Amino acid sequence: MKTFTSPDGIFEIHIPIDWDYQNELHGNENESPFSFQPFKNPMGCFQISHYIKQQPDNQRFSNQGYFERNLKFEKTKIDENDGFILILWGTWVKENFFMAKYIYRPSLVDEQVVLKEIYKAEECLKSLICIEPQSRVQAIHFYRYEKFLSALAATFDLLKRALQNEFPIELIIVYASQIDAYLRLCIVLKYQIIEKSNLFKIQYLYQDKTDKPITEKSIYKKALDMKIITTEIYDLLFNLYNDRNKIVHRYIISDIKTFMLFEIANRYKMMAEAVRLILAEIEKEQFENKTGYYGTKDPLIDKTIEHVDFLKSMVNEKHSTERFYRKFS
Repeated sequence: MKTFTSPDGIFEIHIPIDWDYQNELHGNENESPFSFQPFKNPMGCFQISHYIKQQPDNQRFSNQGYFERNLKFEKTKIDENDGFILILWGTWVKENFFMAKYIYRPSLVDEQVVLKEIYKAEECLKSLICIEPQSRVQAIHFYRYEKFLSALAATFDLLKRALQNEFPIELIIVYASQIDAYLRLCIVLKYQIIEKSNLFKIQYLYQDKTDKPITEKSIYKKALDMKIITTEIYDLLFNLYNDRNKIVHRYIISDIKTFMLFEIANRYKMMAEAVRLILAEIEKEQFENKTGYYGTKDPLIDKTIEHVDFLKSMVNEKHSTERFYRKFS
């Protein structure tokens, strides 16, 4: 299972690793209803919605509290006139009303197979928790951090393809993105050490449509100011940045030769590894100081099969394409 946290941090639910979050995939807003279904051969769609409203006088739900799992639900089955069937579940936690749906069309699916998917939906609902108000910011931050890590992991698939095909420009772009990501991670983890906090400077990890972008150049400068990187590394990063801009914007109108692209790609590769090692030291520092995200998580410990499958699932969701789909253990 993998964890989905609502964008407002109000609730958290565990989702099967073979189900992907659909709102972003289809260009919908990150708001209710939140939709999930398998990437391959979906039988139907699971949705969950959240509303703030006054709870009616119903003793069945009145004692349900924050962080409580195995909530009680009212379940209803509706046969729609257009041939769809809706399974509905509803419950309350204080003033929070949760409604879940599983929607499918019997004429298009095997009834026995879809029953297994409905069982998965009910297992999801057992994991649903309503997060107390004072913990919601931290829930959002942890979710965004893990989404950032999975997006970084997805770049290694792009890197592998570029290496196999000997595409130097693609190598340069991916390595540059990885360096930017490593430095952003260094910055947010270093802030946690300085401030002795579990919260992240979320502006470095997530950029919404209306957020002011934080550029690569400003990331390099911030890392230098925080003494994460040396002046020498800072200068090397800017030299690489300038070389990349020449390639992207002036390959045709300049005297740049193609053989130079491979040399620049190799310099980017070495710099990416150097910055990754800096990040590893900051993760280690957090663990040794019992501070921040890695305060209770050893970053060097071997991952279990469950951790690996979780990461595969998040990477699949990032790619959302058959070309890079990873099977689970």
